[in-house]
Amino acid sequence: MPFLLRYLSTGYVPMYSYKFCKFWISFNYSLNTSILFLNSHLSVERYLLIFHQGFLNSHKMIVHYVPMIVLAIAAFIYSPTLVMLAPRKEEFDDSVPVCGGSCYQLLPGIGTFDLVFTIFIPLSFIISFNCILVIRVMKQKRRMLQKDIWKKNLGMMIQLLLISMLHVTGWMPIVIVMLIVMANNNPPIIVVQLQASWILLNIMYIAVITNPLVCMFAIPEIKEKMFSLLNSIRIRRQQISPSINNQTHTSSIKKN
Repeated sequence: MPFLLRYLSTGYVPMYSYKFCKFWISFNYSLNTSILFLNSHLSVERYLLIFHQGFLNSHKMIVHYVPMIVLAIAAFIYSPTLVMLAPRKEEFDDSVPVCGGSCYQLLPGIGTFDLVFTIFIPLSFIISFNCILVIRVMKQKRRMLQKDIWKKNLGMMIQLLLISMLHVTGWMPIVIVMLIVMANNNPPIIVVQLQASWILLNIMYIAVITNPLVCMFAIPEIKEKMFSLLNSIRIRRQQISPSINNQTHTSSIKKN
């Protein structure tokens, strides 16, 4: 984000050099890949949390911590490896974000595999487990109401759906444009321009920026604490305001 903000303010890549471009591309791709990997794991884990909570609690290390660590490490090894081992000398552009990206994405074999492995598969997991989760929750609504757990599960489901929808919405335009470019030897000019546009490339940051807000309003405990904090601040201000007014009134009387 700091590099991107600097680019947006000046219109040029900061600290432009071949090595810096390699670093920025590797770091950017690693972060994006890890976010998608971890959110796909979140979709699976949230399903287990609602319908197989006992299994999740008894195997928390294997089901929760190990996959998260492995997926994050895999993302930060996979992406830099492809970027650093690009099959040809790359010519970067300091007038486009992330120096224009790495050339390996344009190669039919590696580019297609990368698109499927880092984007299609995680998004498929996110969409599939969200659909399964919604269907199962709605089918078991009556039984959940009897056990008074419907409200709790509904809140967790809404939270997951909002987070997942943000990621799917952020990535789908990029996926569509990349598919058009890869499927055509001479893609339309507007598609090529969109592929290099910072607006399209950074729509995915919407999900990253809004994630905390979604969690804040979707998780009841956090929402209650936030409202409690706001109420305490409001009450404190109301208590301070009369005392200030009284002091002002007293000082004016003394002057008179």
